[in-house]
Amino acid sequence: MKTLIDRALLGLHVAGACLLIAITGVICYDIGGRLLFNRPFAGTAELASVALVMLTYLQAPYVIRQRKLLRVTFFIDRLPPLVRSCFNAFAYLLGGAFFLAMVVASWEPTLSGFASREFFGNDAFRIPAWPLRFGTLVLWVIATLVCIGFVFDGLRGRMAARDQQLPE
Repeated sequence: MKTLIDRALLGLHVAGACLLIAITGVICYDIGGRLLFNRPFAGTAELASVALVMLTYLQAPYVIRQRKLLRVTFFIDRLPPLVRSCFNAFAYLLGGAFFLAMVVASWEPTLSGFASREFFGNDAFRIPAWPLRFGTLVLWVIATLVCIGFVFDGLRGRMAARDQQLPE
């Protein structure tokens, strides 16, 4: 089961990388069109803003699962192993609570945006808002579940080792 989850999270991470390549292509096309033909691509700003949000949350669950987030460990490394494990569990509990709060706070605006056919952009280029809103909700739920998994690991004492010693 663990390898299936890890592969699914890696798939989201790869999808984020593919999205980065695509938005890089759009930006290069816009620059080339602007410089060579004086005809920029009208939706570059809208696509880039939507892509950066999706890119961030597509890659977040994998990064959390791999424990590659920025951490300052000078304090936690000095704690006894059991306390360190509980402290890590508490930190992931806060992370899970954060992502869950994002889901709860965004649920109603997502539904009303879907019902009202909300969009990003202007008349020249419109992007429907509902795919981004529903997509981020799903990704926040996934990130919440990853954090909760680490909470259980921490409460079982599996996160007692120092960061450089933790199993992958």
